[in-house]
Amino acid sequence: MTTTTAPELVGPAKGGGFTGAVAFEWTKFWSVRATWWNLAVGLLLTVGFAAMVGASADASAKKGVDVTMPAPHHASQAFLISQLAIVVLATLALTSEYSSGSIRTTLQSVPKRGRMLRSKTLVVAAVVVVAGIVLSLLGTLVAAPLMGGHGAYTGGQLLGTAIGAGVYLALLAVTAIGLGTVLRSAAGTITTLIMVLLALPQLMGVVGADWLETASDYMPSVAGTVLLTQDGDPYGGGTALLVLAVWALAAHLAGAAVLRRRDA
Repeated sequence: MTTTTAPELVGPAKGGGFTGAVAFEWTKFWSVRATWWNLAVGLLLTVGFAAMVGASADASAKKGVDVTMPAPHHASQAFLISQLAIVVLATLALTSEYSSGSIRTTLQSVPKRGRMLRSKTLVVAAVVVVAGIVLSLLGTLVAAPLMGGHGAYTGGQLLGTAIGAGVYLALLAVTAIGLGTVLRSAAGTITTLIMVLLALPQLMGVVGADWLETASDYMPSVAGTVLLTQDGDPYGGGTALLVLAVWALAAHLAGAAVLRRRDA
């Protein structure tokens, strides 16, 4: 007669809690090809468009157009396009798990859903803030030599723009993850963010209503431009940071609320 014994109960594995959840998300984030592809695309877009911006500034200067804006601020125009790669990167970090069904494994590994969302958001934001700084620095280094001696800048302007780019893209990534948690669709999330970032500010300005023009100033892309260019129009850097933080927090809270109430 064969006897069986009940399996031994074990306590929580070492390295659990929030630290373990962050390590878990960090490993997953770097183990998928989409992460590397999107970062590479963001790099290529930034460098390519920064080169175009630099060459365009030089051509404009030869025609008598004032291009005295510092090179880092010129190069930041490349983020109008390259930010889309970051939006896709952040969106896929969560929505790809819903499309593949691996979200069930994730929630089994990190049963506390709020902890899972916070750890994923932290990992993506940390990577993106570094990527934004690097992309900004590279964009300036590419654009400046092509500006034909124009666009002189200081180290403070270079660093300020780079930090602004990192913070802007990181908060944009947080917004994308929160919205992706609500919609659970990569296509829906990306389309919505493109509308918010690019289409809506333009449409709100074209309509002609004063209140819409004022509202458009508080869209993420406008606040991001303020951080990137360190411009005081329509408001300063502190207000721009607050605007982006409010968008990110609202999206994160909405995502957390939906995540708690809906099945995986």
